[in-house]
Amino acid sequence: MSIHQSGKKLIALLYALTKACQIYDLNNDVVVNAGKKLYEFINSLFDIFERLELVRYRDYIFFNKQRLRFEIDGYASLQFIDNRLKHLNIKSLTILNGIDINQVMQFAVLFKETKSIFMNEIKRKRFPHILIEFKTTEDEIPEFLQDGERTKKVYFKALRVTKNLMQNLWVNKTADVRSSKRVVYNLIDTLSQDEFGLLALTTIKNFDEYTFNHSLNVGVLSLALGQRIGLSKRDLVKLGTAGLLHDIGKVEIDKGLIYKPQKLTDSEWEIIKLHSNFGVRQILKTRGLDEVSLYAMVVSFQHHWNQDGTGYPQRNNREKPILFSRIVRIADSYDAMTTSRPYQPVPYIPPLAIRVLWAKREFFFDPVLTKVFIQLLGIYPVGSCLQLSTQELALVVRQNPGYVERPFVKIILTKSGQKIDGRTIDLSMDTSIKIIKPVYPQKYGINPAAYFV
Repeated sequence: MSIHQSGKKLIALLYALTKACQIYDLNNDVVVNAGKKLYEFINSLFDIFERLELVRYRDYIFFNKQRLRFEIDGYASLQFIDNRLKHLNIKSLTILNGIDINQVMQFAVLFKETKSIFMNEIKRKRFPHILIEFKTTEDEIPEFLQDGERTKKVYFKALRVTKNLMQNLWVNKTADVRSSKRVVYNLIDTLSQDEFGLLALTTIKNFDEYTFNHSLNVGVLSLALGQRIGLSKRDLVKLGTAGLLHDIGKVEIDKGLIYKPQKLTDSEWEIIKLHSNFGVRQILKTRGLDEVSLYAMVVSFQHHWNQDGTGYPQRNNREKPILFSRIVRIADSYDAMTTSRPYQPVPYIPPLAIRVLWAKREFFFDPVLTKVFIQLLGIYPVGSCLQLSTQELALVVRQNPGYVERPFVKIILTKSGQKIDGRTIDLSMDTSIKIIKPVYPQKYGINPAAYFV
């Protein structure tokens, strides 16, 4: 059972017991049975988790640091618990190992009471295995969410701006490229504070909005590579804006062709290749043209130029792509390979995409930049699913500086195939555990991005 499923079931059973306590007394069979089910499930969860924590932040509930989504299945129970937590001003509710069934039953009775009664009873410390933390301010961010929450806000704001910019151009509205520059400044600052967190969010792959997600991910990956080679902030702004706008020429191409699920014909492919030329024209149409825009135009035109002189649009052998174009060429190829697209429903797994980049260095990609990019992402990039020598399945959650082949991983599937929110392991420290091979997460019904959002 996954952490999300565990949280949903815990919520459902707490809901059932609390509702029963609102109608019947504690000795009623309905209440007794509901209490027994909740108590037994809580005990089973302690085989997986050290503690059980529900946190309410704004309109979200998190179970052991993973957000529980409001879905049709289980909506009533999640809504009820959310309302109770809000009414009682509870920031977090933590259940500790060792709780007995009497505490479970008595807490359910109290959970249905008014705020004043609830707070008074909690102060009496009647529940030694239940910890309650009350909110002090409306927007107080839980400690575990603080850095990650800020990083996510920056990423999703950047996604909205990128989407609005391209949609305006798609319907022939005038767009302002300065909004992209403001987004890039925020991305640069966030990369400086939380590089691992922002790179992890590039595992988000929205099939229906591929163009927007891809543009942002290319911008983030390009910035990370530019930062790694020591570019100044001024140059990073140029690079990041160019990364966001590299595919902007596609707004001149019919969406039916962009999202065509079948293999493109030769003539259709020639039309798609024109997006590099169209990009220059689209950037010229935007408001706020300046030096940053000029670099964006150059990168839009050159980002499919290869290291060996091939690629498109055609050029003479004396013309070489600028540094920003060579960086975006790598970031664009990596994100494209690892993303589902209409004509590529099963993407490359990240480690395979890394191998392709390495194999094509000197032909398609700048070899020095390719090496730095691989050092940045690692042999097994964040979001990779790995089979370990323990027969468990693990998700790469963070790179290990100095150990590109030994990242930090989180166990997400047991030997028996049970989905769990398991322990995090530093493979550079625990050398007894070996990586057997990378695997396709789709085979196990796993969406790596769900662990980072």
